[in-house]
Amino acid sequence: METWSDLPVRERFRVKFYLDTNILAYLVDNTYSGLTTTMNYLRVSEFADLVSSKYVIFEFVGIRKREHYLQKVLQKSKSAAGKVNISSLLKYKDNFNAPEVKFEDVQADIKAAVEAELQDITTNFGIDYSANILHDDLLKPTFDINLTSRISKEDSLVLASAVWSDASTKEKFVIIASNDKDFIDNYDTAILNTVFANHGLTPPEVEHLRDIKLKSGTKVNLTDATDDVKLADFLPSKLKELIVEKNKSLYLGKTIPCGNGAAFPTDVVCFTLNPNTSLNSNIYLTIIGKDLDFIYSTKLPTSSFWNQTQIGAYPFQSAIETNISFRPMDDVSGTPHPLVAAIISRLRESGNLVFINPDDTV
Repeated sequence: METWSDLPVRERFRVKFYLDTNILAYLVDNTYSGLTTTMNYLRVSEFADLVSSKYVIFEFVGIRKREHYLQKVLQKSKSAAGKVNISSLLKYKDNFNAPEVKFEDVQADIKAAVEAELQDITTNFGIDYSANILHDDLLKPTFDINLTSRISKEDSLVLASAVWSDASTKEKFVIIASNDKDFIDNYDTAILNTVFANHGLTPPEVEHLRDIKLKSGTKVNLTDATDDVKLADFLPSKLKELIVEKNKSLYLGKTIPCGNGAAFPTDVVCFTLNPNTSLNSNIYLTIIGKDLDFIYSTKLPTSSFWNQTQIGAYPFQSAIETNISFRPMDDVSGTPHPLVAAIISRLRESGNLVFINPDDTV
Protein backbone atom coordinates (compact mmCIF):
# COMPACT_ATOMS: atom_id res chain seq x y z
CA MET A 1 0.00 0.00 0.00
CA GLU A 2 1.12 3.56 -0.67
CA THR A 3 2.49 5.18 2.47
CA TRP A 4 -0.02 8.03 2.11
CA SER A 5 -3.00 5.66 2.08
CA ASP A 6 -5.70 6.21 4.68
CA LEU A 7 -5.07 3.23 6.94
CA PRO A 8 -6.49 1.19 8.44
CA VAL A 9 -9.13 0.76 5.75
CA ARG A 10 -12.53 1.41 7.26
CA GLU A 11 -14.96 -1.48 7.61
CA ARG A 12 -17.25 -0.24 4.84
CA PHE A 13 -14.49 -0.81 2.26
CA ARG A 14 -13.40 -4.17 3.65
CA VAL A 15 -15.00 -7.44 2.49
CA LYS A 16 -15.58 -10.13 5.10
CA PHE A 17 -15.01 -13.75 4.02
CA TYR A 18 -16.54 -16.37 6.33
CA LEU A 19 -14.80 -19.74 5.99
CA ASP A 20 -16.65 -23.02 6.43
CA THR A 21 -15.20 -26.06 8.20
CA ASN A 22 -14.06 -27.80 5.04
CA ILE A 23 -12.14 -24.69 3.94
CA LEU A 24 -10.15 -24.67 7.19
CA ALA A 25 -9.33 -28.36 6.79
CA TYR A 26 -8.11 -27.82 3.22
CA LEU A 27 -5.92 -24.95 4.36
CA VAL A 28 -4.10 -26.81 7.13
CA ASP A 29 -3.56 -29.77 4.78
CA ASN A 30 -2.69 -27.52 1.81
CA THR A 31 -5.11 -29.66 -0.19
CA TYR A 32 -5.66 -27.18 -3.01
CA SER A 33 -2.91 -24.81 -4.11
CA GLY A 34 -5.46 -22.39 -5.61
CA LEU A 35 -7.34 -22.09 -2.33
CA THR A 36 -4.11 -21.57 -0.37
CA THR A 37 -2.99 -18.88 -2.83
CA THR A 38 -6.37 -17.15 -2.55
CA MET A 39 -6.41 -17.15 1.25
CA ASN A 40 -2.84 -15.85 1.39
CA TYR A 41 -3.80 -13.02 -0.99
CA LEU A 42 -6.82 -12.07 1.11
CA ARG A 43 -4.86 -12.43 4.35
CA VAL A 44 -2.45 -9.65 3.44
CA SER A 45 -4.97 -7.42 1.67
CA GLU A 46 -6.07 -4.30 3.53
CA PHE A 47 -9.47 -4.71 1.86
CA ALA A 48 -10.37 -8.18 3.17
CA ASP A 49 -11.06 -9.90 6.48
CA LEU A 50 -10.91 -13.67 6.95
CA VAL A 51 -13.27 -14.89 9.65
CA SER A 52 -14.94 -18.03 10.92
CA SER A 53 -16.89 -18.89 14.06
CA LYS A 54 -16.48 -20.77 17.30
CA TYR A 55 -19.03 -23.29 16.06
CA VAL A 56 -16.98 -23.97 12.92
CA ILE A 57 -13.89 -24.39 15.08
CA PHE A 58 -15.81 -26.86 17.24
CA GLU A 59 -16.61 -28.86 14.09
CA PHE A 60 -13.03 -28.46 12.86
CA VAL A 61 -11.54 -30.00 16.01
CA GLY A 62 -13.82 -33.02 15.63
CA ILE A 63 -13.05 -33.70 11.98
CA ARG A 64 -9.31 -33.16 12.49
CA LYS A 65 -9.28 -35.58 15.41
CA ARG A 66 -10.91 -38.15 13.14
CA GLU A 67 -8.59 -37.39 10.22
CA HIS A 68 -5.43 -37.77 12.27
CA TYR A 69 -6.66 -40.99 13.85
CA LEU A 70 -7.59 -42.56 10.51
CA GLN A 71 -4.22 -41.50 9.09
CA LYS A 72 -2.55 -43.33 11.99
CA VAL A 73 -4.57 -46.45 11.27
CA LEU A 74 -3.82 -46.18 7.55
CA GLN A 75 -0.10 -45.85 8.17
CA LYS A 76 -0.15 -48.86 10.48
CA SER A 77 -2.14 -50.89 7.96
CA LYS A 78 0.21 -50.01 5.11
CA SER A 79 3.16 -51.23 7.11
CA ALA A 80 1.53 -54.64 7.42
CA ALA A 81 1.32 -57.24 4.67
CA GLY A 82 -1.65 -57.11 2.30
CA LYS A 83 -3.86 -54.34 0.92
CA VAL A 84 -5.57 -51.73 3.09
CA ASN A 85 -9.33 -52.28 3.21
CA ILE A 86 -10.81 -48.77 3.09
CA SER A 87 -14.33 -49.98 3.92
CA SER A 88 -13.06 -51.56 7.11
CA LEU A 89 -11.08 -48.44 7.92
CA LEU A 90 -14.15 -46.21 7.68
CA LYS A 91 -15.98 -48.36 10.22
CA TYR A 92 -13.79 -46.79 12.86
CA LYS A 93 -14.14 -43.15 11.78
CA ASP A 94 -16.44 -42.27 14.67
CA ASN A 95 -15.65 -44.76 17.41
CA PHE A 96 -11.83 -44.63 17.26
CA ASN A 97 -11.41 -48.31 18.14
CA ALA A 98 -9.62 -49.83 15.16
CA PRO A 99 -7.78 -52.98 16.27
CA GLU A 100 -4.59 -51.80 14.54
CA VAL A 101 -4.25 -48.62 16.65
CA LYS A 102 -5.47 -48.01 20.17
CA PHE A 103 -6.68 -44.44 20.54
CA GLU A 104 -4.97 -44.15 23.91
CA ASP A 105 -1.62 -44.81 22.27
CA VAL A 106 -1.94 -41.94 19.80
CA GLN A 107 -4.14 -39.51 21.74
CA ALA A 108 -1.29 -37.22 22.78
CA ASP A 109 0.05 -36.98 19.22
CA ILE A 110 -3.42 -36.22 17.84
CA LYS A 111 -4.07 -33.55 20.46
CA ALA A 112 -0.76 -31.85 19.72
CA ALA A 113 -1.39 -31.95 15.97
CA VAL A 114 -4.88 -30.43 16.21
CA GLU A 115 -3.74 -27.72 18.61
CA ALA A 116 -0.93 -26.84 16.19
CA GLU A 117 -3.49 -26.57 13.40
CA LEU A 118 -5.67 -24.24 15.47
CA GLN A 119 -2.63 -22.03 15.96
CA ASP A 120 -1.92 -22.24 12.23
CA ILE A 121 -5.42 -20.99 11.40
CA THR A 122 -4.98 -17.79 13.37
CA THR A 123 -1.24 -17.14 13.06
CA ASN A 124 -0.38 -18.22 9.51
CA PHE A 125 -3.71 -17.61 7.78
CA GLY A 126 -4.95 -14.68 9.85
CA ILE A 127 -8.43 -16.14 10.36
CA ASP A 128 -10.34 -14.67 13.29
CA TYR A 129 -13.05 -16.82 14.84
CA SER A 130 -13.06 -15.38 18.37
CA ALA A 131 -15.63 -12.66 17.72
CA ASN A 132 -18.27 -14.99 16.27
CA ILE A 133 -20.01 -16.63 19.21
CA LEU A 134 -23.01 -18.90 19.71
CA HIS A 135 -25.51 -16.51 21.27
CA ASP A 136 -29.10 -17.34 22.19
CA ASP A 137 -30.62 -15.21 19.42
CA LEU A 138 -29.25 -17.63 16.82
CA LEU A 139 -31.66 -20.41 17.80
CA LYS A 140 -34.79 -19.14 16.05
CA PRO A 141 -33.20 -18.25 12.67
CA THR A 142 -31.26 -21.52 12.76
CA PHE A 143 -34.47 -23.48 13.34
CA ASP A 144 -36.25 -21.58 10.56
CA ILE A 145 -33.42 -22.12 8.05
CA ASN A 146 -33.34 -25.82 8.88
CA LEU A 147 -37.11 -26.37 8.84
CA THR A 148 -37.74 -24.28 5.73
CA SER A 149 -35.03 -25.73 3.52
CA ARG A 150 -33.12 -28.95 2.86
CA ILE A 151 -30.02 -27.54 4.53
CA SER A 152 -28.60 -29.64 7.36
CA LYS A 153 -28.86 -28.55 10.98
CA GLU A 154 -25.11 -27.98 11.11
CA ASP A 155 -25.07 -25.79 7.99
CA SER A 156 -28.15 -23.95 9.23
CA LEU A 157 -26.21 -22.85 12.28
CA VAL A 158 -23.21 -21.91 10.13
CA LEU A 159 -25.47 -19.74 7.98
CA ALA A 160 -27.15 -18.01 10.88
CA SER A 161 -23.89 -17.34 12.72
CA ALA A 162 -22.18 -16.04 9.59
CA VAL A 163 -24.63 -13.13 9.31
CA TRP A 164 -25.25 -12.63 13.07
CA SER A 165 -21.84 -12.92 14.71
CA ASP A 166 -22.94 -11.72 18.15
CA ALA A 167 -26.18 -10.42 19.62
CA SER A 168 -25.38 -6.82 18.71
CA THR A 169 -23.77 -7.37 15.29
CA LYS A 170 -25.78 -8.24 12.20
CA GLU A 171 -23.53 -8.36 9.17
CA LYS A 172 -24.60 -6.25 6.18
CA PHE A 173 -22.30 -7.93 3.69
CA VAL A 174 -20.49 -11.24 4.13
CA ILE A 175 -19.16 -13.88 1.72
CA ILE A 176 -19.48 -17.54 2.74
CA ALA A 177 -16.88 -19.76 1.08
CA SER A 178 -17.64 -23.48 0.94
CA ASN A 179 -16.88 -26.62 -1.01
CA ASP A 180 -19.86 -28.53 0.40
CA LYS A 181 -21.90 -29.50 -2.68
CA ASP A 182 -24.99 -30.43 -0.65
CA PHE A 183 -24.93 -27.03 1.04
CA ILE A 184 -24.45 -25.19 -2.26
CA ASP A 185 -27.18 -27.21 -4.02
CA ASN A 186 -29.66 -26.71 -1.16
CA TYR A 187 -29.04 -22.98 -0.76
CA ASP A 188 -32.26 -21.69 -2.33
CA THR A 189 -32.34 -17.89 -2.25
CA ALA A 190 -36.06 -17.79 -3.09
CA ILE A 191 -36.76 -19.53 0.22
CA LEU A 192 -33.91 -18.38 2.43
CA ASN A 193 -34.00 -14.67 1.63
CA THR A 194 -37.46 -14.55 3.19
CA VAL A 195 -36.23 -16.36 6.29
CA PHE A 196 -33.35 -13.91 6.69
CA ALA A 197 -35.67 -10.95 6.18
CA ASN A 198 -38.06 -12.23 8.86
CA HIS A 199 -35.19 -11.97 11.35
CA GLY A 200 -33.85 -8.64 10.11
CA LEU A 201 -30.79 -10.33 8.63
CA THR A 202 -29.03 -9.66 5.34
CA PRO A 203 -28.54 -12.82 3.23
CA PRO A 204 -24.89 -13.73 2.66
CA GLU A 205 -23.20 -14.14 -0.70
CA VAL A 206 -22.33 -17.83 -1.15
CA GLU A 207 -19.28 -18.79 -3.20
CA HIS A 208 -18.54 -22.36 -4.28
CA LEU A 209 -14.80 -23.05 -4.51
CA ARG A 210 -15.27 -24.86 -7.80
CA ASP A 211 -17.19 -22.08 -9.52
CA ILE A 212 -16.21 -18.52 -8.55
CA LYS A 213 -17.17 -15.99 -11.24
CA LEU A 214 -16.58 -12.41 -12.28
CA LYS A 215 -19.40 -10.39 -13.80
CA SER A 216 -17.64 -10.75 -17.15
CA GLY A 217 -18.21 -14.51 -16.98
CA THR A 218 -14.58 -15.38 -16.23
CA LYS A 219 -14.43 -18.05 -13.55
CA VAL A 220 -11.96 -20.11 -11.59
CA ASN A 221 -12.04 -23.45 -9.84
CA LEU A 222 -9.89 -23.21 -6.72
CA THR A 223 -9.70 -27.00 -6.49
CA ASP A 224 -8.16 -27.29 -9.99
CA ALA A 225 -4.44 -26.53 -10.05
CA THR A 226 -4.58 -25.70 -13.77
CA ASP A 227 -6.60 -22.59 -12.86
CA ASP A 228 -3.87 -21.25 -10.58
CA VAL A 229 -2.33 -19.22 -13.41
CA LYS A 230 -5.51 -17.12 -13.59
CA LEU A 231 -5.42 -16.03 -9.96
CA ALA A 232 -2.96 -13.13 -10.23
CA ASP A 233 -5.48 -11.21 -12.34
CA PHE A 234 -8.67 -12.82 -11.07
CA LEU A 235 -8.31 -12.22 -7.34
CA PRO A 236 -7.94 -8.41 -7.38
CA SER A 237 -10.71 -8.19 -9.98
CA LYS A 238 -13.03 -10.27 -7.79
CA LEU A 239 -12.20 -8.31 -4.66
CA LYS A 240 -12.84 -5.00 -6.44
CA GLU A 241 -16.20 -6.28 -7.67
CA LEU A 242 -17.16 -7.21 -4.12
CA ILE A 243 -16.07 -3.83 -2.74
CA VAL A 244 -18.26 -2.14 -5.35
CA GLU A 245 -21.17 -4.47 -4.65
CA LYS A 246 -20.95 -3.80 -0.93
CA ASN A 247 -20.92 -0.05 -1.56
CA LYS A 248 -23.11 0.17 -4.67
CA SER A 249 -25.11 3.07 -3.23
CA LEU A 250 -21.85 5.04 -2.88
CA TYR A 251 -20.11 3.99 -6.10
CA LEU A 252 -19.76 6.74 -8.71
CA GLY A 253 -17.52 5.19 -11.36
CA LYS A 254 -13.93 4.66 -12.51
CA THR A 255 -11.20 7.19 -13.21
CA ILE A 256 -10.22 7.88 -16.81
CA PRO A 257 -7.35 9.80 -18.45
CA CYS A 258 -7.87 13.54 -18.37
CA GLY A 259 -7.25 15.82 -21.36
CA ASN A 260 -3.66 16.23 -22.51
CA GLY A 261 -3.89 19.74 -23.88
CA ALA A 262 -1.55 22.42 -22.56
CA ALA A 263 -4.51 24.28 -21.10
CA PHE A 264 -5.88 21.26 -19.23
CA PRO A 265 -5.07 21.39 -15.50
CA THR A 266 -2.75 18.70 -14.17
CA ASP A 267 -4.21 18.75 -10.66
CA VAL A 268 -7.70 17.46 -11.52
CA VAL A 269 -9.05 13.91 -11.47
CA CYS A 270 -11.42 12.63 -14.16
CA PHE A 271 -13.88 9.74 -13.96
CA THR A 272 -16.89 8.33 -15.75
CA LEU A 273 -20.06 8.82 -13.75
CA ASN A 274 -22.21 5.70 -13.96
CA PRO A 275 -25.57 6.06 -15.74
CA ASN A 276 -28.50 7.22 -13.59
CA THR A 277 -26.16 7.96 -10.68
CA SER A 278 -26.81 11.08 -8.65
CA LEU A 279 -23.87 13.44 -8.06
CA ASN A 280 -24.08 16.19 -5.46
CA SER A 281 -21.72 19.05 -4.70
CA ASN A 282 -19.86 19.61 -1.43
CA ILE A 283 -19.17 15.91 -0.89
CA TYR A 284 -16.13 14.01 0.30
CA LEU A 285 -14.81 11.29 -2.02
CA THR A 286 -12.83 8.09 -1.53
CA ILE A 287 -10.65 6.69 -4.32
CA ILE A 288 -9.36 3.10 -4.26
CA GLY A 289 -6.48 2.16 -6.54
CA LYS A 290 -7.12 -0.09 -9.50
CA ASP A 291 -4.53 -2.51 -8.10
CA LEU A 292 -5.88 -2.18 -4.54
CA ASP A 293 -2.59 -0.62 -3.51
CA PHE A 294 -3.96 2.64 -2.10
CA ILE A 295 -7.06 4.24 -0.63
CA TYR A 296 -7.38 8.00 -0.39
CA SER A 297 -10.23 10.09 0.97
CA THR A 298 -10.39 13.78 0.13
CA LYS A 299 -9.55 15.95 3.11
CA LEU A 300 -11.93 18.71 2.04
CA PRO A 301 -15.35 18.44 0.39
CA THR A 302 -15.43 18.87 -3.39
CA SER A 303 -17.51 21.98 -3.91
CA SER A 304 -18.01 21.65 -7.66
CA PHE A 305 -17.62 19.27 -10.57
CA TRP A 306 -17.17 19.78 -14.31
CA ASN A 307 -18.70 18.09 -17.35
CA GLN A 308 -16.72 20.00 -20.00
CA THR A 309 -18.08 23.10 -18.28
CA GLN A 310 -18.75 23.64 -14.61
CA ILE A 311 -21.94 21.92 -13.49
CA GLY A 312 -24.41 24.51 -12.30
CA ALA A 313 -27.29 22.50 -10.86
CA TYR A 314 -27.19 19.63 -8.40
CA PRO A 315 -27.91 16.82 -8.02
CA PHE A 316 -26.45 16.12 -11.46
CA GLN A 317 -27.57 12.93 -13.21
CA SER A 318 -27.48 11.50 -16.70
CA ALA A 319 -29.04 8.45 -18.35
CA ILE A 320 -25.71 7.68 -20.01
CA GLU A 321 -22.13 7.34 -18.78
CA THR A 322 -20.76 10.86 -18.38
CA ASN A 323 -17.22 12.20 -18.05
CA ILE A 324 -16.73 14.22 -14.87
CA SER A 325 -13.71 16.06 -13.48
CA PHE A 326 -12.92 17.61 -10.11
CA ARG A 327 -10.00 19.14 -8.23
CA PRO A 328 -9.17 17.41 -4.91
CA MET A 329 -7.55 19.66 -2.32
CA ASP A 330 -5.53 18.90 0.77
CA ASP A 331 -6.23 20.54 4.11
CA VAL A 332 -3.05 22.13 5.46
CA SER A 333 -3.78 23.58 8.88
CA GLY A 334 -7.26 24.58 7.76
CA THR A 335 -6.11 26.04 4.44
CA PRO A 336 -6.94 24.41 1.08
CA HIS A 337 -3.76 23.33 -0.68
CA PRO A 338 -3.05 21.33 -3.90
CA LEU A 339 -2.19 17.66 -3.44
CA VAL A 340 1.45 16.64 -3.70
CA ALA A 341 2.50 15.35 -7.12
CA ALA A 342 2.96 11.73 -5.99
CA ILE A 343 -0.64 11.51 -4.76
CA ILE A 344 -2.38 13.34 -7.60
CA SER A 345 -0.43 11.28 -10.12
CA ARG A 346 -1.78 8.02 -8.64
CA LEU A 347 -5.33 9.34 -8.29
CA ARG A 348 -5.35 10.31 -11.99
CA GLU A 349 -4.48 6.79 -13.18
CA SER A 350 -7.16 5.09 -15.23
CA GLY A 351 -9.34 2.43 -13.59
CA ASN A 352 -9.36 3.60 -9.98
CA LEU A 353 -12.67 3.24 -8.11
CA VAL A 354 -14.44 6.44 -7.03
CA PHE A 355 -16.92 6.44 -4.14
CA ILE A 356 -18.84 8.97 -2.11
CA ASN A 357 -17.40 9.06 1.38
CA PRO A 358 -20.47 9.41 3.62
CA ASP A 359 -18.37 9.65 6.77
CA ASP A 360 -16.83 13.01 5.79
CA THR A 361 -13.58 11.73 7.29
CA VAL A 362 -10.64 9.50 6.42
